[in-house]
Amino acid sequence: MAQVILTDVTKLFGEDVYAVQKFNLEIKDKEFVVIVGPSGCGKSTTLRMVAGLEEISSGEIKIGETVVNDISPKDRDIAMVFQNYALYPHMTVFENMAFGLKLRKYPKDEIEKRVNDASTILEIEHLLKRRPKELSGGQRQRVAVGRAIVRKPAVFLFDEPLSNLDAKLRVQMRAEIQKLHSRLKTTMIYVTHDQVEAMTMGDRIVVMKDGYIQQVDNPIHLYNNPANKFVAGFIGSPSMNFLNGKIESKGSEFYFKSGNITLKLPESFNTKIASHTGKEIVLGIRPEDIYDKVFIAQPKEGTTFRAIVEVIEPMGNEIFLYLKINDNSIIARVSPQTNVKINQEMELVVNISSVHIFDLETEEIIV
Repeated sequence: MAQVILTDVTKLFGEDVYAVQKFNLEIKDKEFVVIVGPSGCGKSTTLRMVAGLEEISSGEIKIGETVVNDISPKDRDIAMVFQNYALYPHMTVFENMAFGLKLRKYPKDEIEKRVNDASTILEIEHLLKRRPKELSGGQRQRVAVGRAIVRKPAVFLFDEPLSNLDAKLRVQMRAEIQKLHSRLKTTMIYVTHDQVEAMTMGDRIVVMKDGYIQQVDNPIHLYNNPANKFVAGFIGSPSMNFLNGKIESKGSEFYFKSGNITLKLPESFNTKIASHTGKEIVLGIRPEDIYDKVFIAQPKEGTTFRAIVEVIEPMGNEIFLYLKINDNSIIARVSPQTNVKINQEMELVVNISSVHIFDLETEEIIV
């Protein structure tokens, strides 16, 4: 098993196109780390540099105690699972899983043992004689994972392995990969653009944008304490609502003012927001922190506002309301007992202690 350390890793294409810039990360032995971000942020390039499939422009990558910058992929003791499975169509499942071991001249009985052990873990023993065209998408993905398992690598690398599966199967395979990590106790680096996958799978999440790391943290702390507006908006589904406005003061009390909305900010915010009085800022509110006033007996002063219902999405255990307020559109995640109609004006309550305030220009969090 091995830790992976990336120090100032940079990837430059051509003369001025930076795919990854000054990437610094230490992944502990047996840790499951997810790299997440929008398309083009550099996450797959980072994974490919760890694998040795992409040459780094500068910096250092260590796997275990070895600097692997100049070591070929086959000698890095890693195994990679790709988005498109990359199975040989003319080979059986057994032959696909065994192929890498045969190239390395493993004894026949050792190959058979490793393939059988991996197929048992993944519950595909009954598929060993089939060819890829006879398998479902989920079964092909298991074979691709099995081909990696038989190598018994120090580090597993996953490059968006579930993106070709349907929604139900993605949920199932997320759980399977988590169980696999728990069973194998191997270092895993997993790349995805899906923040739900990131939140549900990783011990830690690395959020990337434009080639830079934005924040590294465990899922819950990342969700509750985003470092900036980008992370706050990217992590969470539906994403955080943002309202532009000003901070105003009245004595020792501070308020957020935006059009006809006036919200009284918590006293605990005072120290951090006092210097921003009169300045333009951005208020962030999670959809689940907005409630239908009908269900709140005595809302606190300065926590209510009115909005027009534009779209209603019943989800069974909850309802998503798409609301129009001033010139802004926001989403509220409310009780399924909420009884409203499209184009109706309704009164809502904000859990004001859970809002976030961001600097308008830098987009860094203020509180």
